[in-house]
Amino acid sequence: MYIGVDIGTSSVKAVSIDNQGEITNTRQISYPIFSSSPDFQEQAPEEIFNATIKVLKDILADNEYSRNQIKAISFSAAMHSLMAVDTEGTPLTPLITWADNRAKLIADNLRNIDLGKQIYMQTGTAIHAMSPLCKLLWFKEYQPELLSKAHKFIGIKEYVFFKLFGEYVIDFSLASATGLFDIFNLKWHKNSLQLIGIEENKLSTPVPTTAIFRTKKFSEFAHLDFVIGASDGCLANLGAGAVQEGQMATTIGTSGAVRMTSATPLTDEQMRTFCYYTDDRQYVIGGAVNNGGIILQWLRESFSPDASIESIFQSAANVSVGAENLLFLPYLLGERSPIWDSSAKGVFFGIRKNHTQAHFYRAVLEGIIYALYSVGKVFKEMQSTQQEPCIYATGGFTKSDFWVQMMADVFNQKILVPHSSESTAIGACILAMKALGAIRKWEEAKKMILIEKEFLPNEANHKVYMKNFAVFEKLYFALKPLFHHNN
Repeated sequence: MYIGVDIGTSSVKAVSIDNQGEITNTRQISYPIFSSSPDFQEQAPEEIFNATIKVLKDILADNEYSRNQIKAISFSAAMHSLMAVDTEGTPLTPLITWADNRAKLIADNLRNIDLGKQIYMQTGTAIHAMSPLCKLLWFKEYQPELLSKAHKFIGIKEYVFFKLFGEYVIDFSLASATGLFDIFNLKWHKNSLQLIGIEENKLSTPVPTTAIFRTKKFSEFAHLDFVIGASDGCLANLGAGAVQEGQMATTIGTSGAVRMTSATPLTDEQMRTFCYYTDDRQYVIGGAVNNGGIILQWLRESFSPDASIESIFQSAANVSVGAENLLFLPYLLGERSPIWDSSAKGVFFGIRKNHTQAHFYRAVLEGIIYALYSVGKVFKEMQSTQQEPCIYATGGFTKSDFWVQMMADVFNQKILVPHSSESTAIGACILAMKALGAIRKWEEAKKMILIEKEFLPNEANHKVYMKNFAVFEKLYFALKPLFHHNN
């Protein structure tokens, strides 16, 4: 048996699986995000650590009778988090999450100069407010004393591992999402560090994603192997079954992402995509969007507080494909890939008298899929990797057949939905199997990923969607100057 622990933005989840990939138990604890202003998105690291220890203890208790069969515990974590600690490991700042936008002007300025592109091409991380690189540049400008005062700058998994093992280590996968790490040479990137004005000793020691640790600090865990694991995006591909060259996976949860597996690191001349490390033979290229299920939450709470999500989908399904040319730019939280514009705004376009509430529902659902399609479209333009004809879909959106079918029609590709939605935690378990030698190649894990549903694209619907998508794409660029003028 294996346990995968996913330290996410809103909760930590632990999943235990057997060696056939069947989930035996799941535990989860949620925690809040604090926002003192719209651009500040922070968390309490000690609260997250305590939640992680609690779910571990709980899932070990769930598996008490088979505890001697547990081979390893492996970790996933959300990317781009950052905090400062002192020499004792005590936090000097809250944990700054990926959603924090305080560094947006710094990111915009860096992105528009040659140095920004050079850093992106070598690190694979987009120049954006989300990245630890830009967060550290914000500290340099607004809290310069912190750069010298801090003993280390770390992310949430590094904090958890320090508390468990007394070492500051970061896996190559999470390091590759910092903007500080050379993904081609697997070491801290000197140009990034020089720009900030810090030395390598301010950061954790990078280690392979299969590195194994044991703890002496917690007696109840002392007999267990802990695999450091990787980032949530890379592990989501593993856990969904997108493990071979050119295979794509997509996720819609609070936010969303489209990711494609590549045997080599790939960056984009136009800086539209990311490239993150899984291991020496597997990288994940793609893009994340800010506006996924959180937009549905906004839609319901703001306009239909008495409606259920199911009734919103039902109403949208009664409207024709394309919502009779009503379009929605879903950039309520700015946007990451492929436009990387923190100042982008949400827009309804083409409103006519015939449009009803249901049309707006459908336009919102279509707009979120269009945003993801704009990421997937980049893969074809890069032409470095041949895409597979199907996409593996994970996340909360897979509970709606209507929405998944919409994605199949927009992308004009078959969508495969795995039996389990816990792809990230399962991916962590698969990584542990490889670390311990239970599997030698990622392809061996595919037999554990059972496909529950398939969705075939409708060509007629695809043509309607592409007509609207052409307007969707032009609309952002037409409005971009106004977004920035009204920032």
